[in-house]
Formats: sequence, C-alpha cells, structure tokens
Amino acid sequence: MSKQDERINENTEEAVVKPEKKGRRIANTIVNVVLVVAIVIAAVCTYVSFISTSGNGVPSIFGIELLSIQTDSMYPEFAAGDLIFSHRVKDTSALKKGDVITYWTIIEGERALNTHRIVEIYDGGDHLIFGTKGDNNSIDDGMPVHEADIVGQYSGNKIKGAGKVFDFLQTSTGFLIVVVVPVGLFFIYHLIQFFRVMFEYQSVKNRLLYEQEREAAETDKNEDEEKRKERERLEAEIRAQILSEMKNKEGNNGNDSTEG
Repeated sequence: MSKQDERINENTEEAVVKPEKKGRRIANTIVNVVLVVAIVIAAVCTYVSFISTSGNGVPSIFGIELLSIQTDSMYPEFAAGDLIFSHRVKDTSALKKGDVITYWTIIEGERALNTHRIVEIYDGGDHLIFGTKGDNNSIDDGMPVHEADIVGQYSGNKIKGAGKVFDFLQTSTGFLIVVVVPVGLFFIYHLIQFFRVMFEYQSVKNRLLYEQEREAAETDKNEDEEKRKERERLEAEIRAQILSEMKNKEGNNGNDSTEG
C-alpha cells in the first residue's frame, strides 16, 4: 500500500471516528445530567423524608415545612394532592383570625396533622386556644387547638398535585425507585465507563506496541537488505579481484612459455 493510500485511509477513519466520539460525548453528557438530577432529587427526598424530620414531626428544609394535603376541606385555597409550604410559628400570639395553620389533632382516633383556618382565638390564661374550620366545611372543627399543638403557618405558596408525588416518595417503593435505582444506575453506568476506558487504553497500548514491533521489523528488514547488498558487493569485488589475478597469472604463464 502506498503512502497516499495510507493517508486516505487515515483520513477516512478520522472522518468516521470523530462523529462517533462526538455522539458518544453528547450521550454521556445527557446520561450524566439525568443521573445527577435523579441523585439530587433522591438526596433531597431522603433528607426530607428520613433525616430532616424535626421535633414536631413535620419534614422541613431550612425552616420551610412541606405538607401534603390529603382532603378537600380547604378547597379552593388548596385541594387534596397539593403540596403546601409552611413556616414554623415562633410566637403564637402573632397569629390572627383568617390565618391558615397546621396543627396536631385527633382524627378518627389517631393523632394526625390537619391544616385549617383560624376562626376564633381564646385566652386560656397562660396559653392560647384556637378555633379552626375548613373553608370547604359547613361547621367549625369540634376540637379546639392548643397553641403547643401548632406546627406551622401556611405561607400561601403551593405546588398543585405535587403532594401525591411527595407521599409516594416517602413510601418504601418510592424510595426504591427514586433513590436506590438511580444510585444503582449511576454506579453501574460509571463502572461500565471505567471498564470501557480501561479497554480502550489497553487497545491503544496494544496498537502502539504493534506499531513499534512493526517499525522494528521493518528496520531489521532494511538492515538485512543493506547487509545483503554489502555482502553481494564484497563478493562481487572478491570475484572481480580473483578473475583479475587469474588473468594476470595466465598472462605471466604465457610470457614464460614464449621465452623458452
């Protein structure tokens, strides 16, 4: 193969490899971004669901409480499935009628969180008592709220429908899908990338060794060719010298015979 053909082949290989490498880089970037986003979401969900639960039992991030609405009792302020944001109440005396609060109460015999609007405030002497009602309910709540049971005040911000996702993420299945699976995929993907790099490195290394061996073989071949030519040249000189000596000897013998 001529040098020109080799250059053409090299250019052709480069033209094929470059788009492949570019496409691979784009794909790797997309996968990395998706996996990193999934890991971040998983970390936040893990933090909110399992680590950041404060003493009042409400998940919070930097003092912002996240609450998933379960019923339509406060419709149209927010509806079942919405995710609302509340902040901790440091001074219950600052609360007033019309504020929406989240508090611990008893629902169907179990202690649970509820979020309703304040409709009355009573002075209990050394504490405050709050009467509450759901905007979508026709009557006030039957059980008053002690100030010690208040865990947050609705900030007015919500994400419609995100409460269902929030509830799902706090289940074992949600944790598996959002946390375990992305982390596992992230690990497996980068493990594959590691072995791919190792294989590519070994391939390049083997190719370099092959090129070195081929160059060494070509060098040895050239040296052998030079030695062969040098040997043939020496043999030709020796033959020429022997023939010359033989001719001279025959000439001397002929002269000796004539003189006799």
